[in-house]
Amino acid sequence: MEFSETEIKALAQGDTKVFHKLYEHFFVALCIFARSFSLKPEEAEDIVQEVFCRMYDEHRLFEGLNTLKSYLYTAVRNRSFNYLRDEKRRSIREAQFLNNLKAEEGYNSALENEIYRQLKLLLEELPEQCKNIFQRTLSGDTSEKIAADLKLSVETVKTQRKKAKRILRERYTLLFKTFGILF
Repeated sequence: MEFSETEIKALAQGDTKVFHKLYEHFFVALCIFARSFSLKPEEAEDIVQEVFCRMYDEHRLFEGLNTLKSYLYTAVRNRSFNYLRDEKRRSIREAQFLNNLKAEEGYNSALENEIYRQLKLLLEELPEQCKNIFQRTLSGDTSEKIAADLKLSVETVKTQRKKAKRILRERYTLLFKTFGILF
């Protein structure tokens, strides 16, 4: 199927029937051409559709059929190269992001382990009753439950918990200021 000079001029004026005829005539061939750049079928179709949309919006006047074909194939080639370049960049950025995320997870895990280790050392330095009450508080027990289990008053439990916090705060303020835990 060939296009006449009149039809090529009608494209420049936005004739949708001629444009549709052109689209149907070249779409498959341009998709096959785009696939030759190692694109998936959906990617090739998207690129060809973008080229046609841009061509329709611009209402270019072509000198003849050869100029029109040259424009279509060059536009598809350039769009394909741009797409592949952008995909490569996206893949590189995604890989960098994942590497950074893994490194950050490793750092956070190490930091968390160090905080727990320091906290455990801090707790071991507390007087026995303070340590017992504070550990149970950290485990989620209420003051009432701790008091009942240890046969103490609720006020004694609260006082011991406050004492533990005060001792920990006094001895290791840097740890708490750095990580902002407990207080």
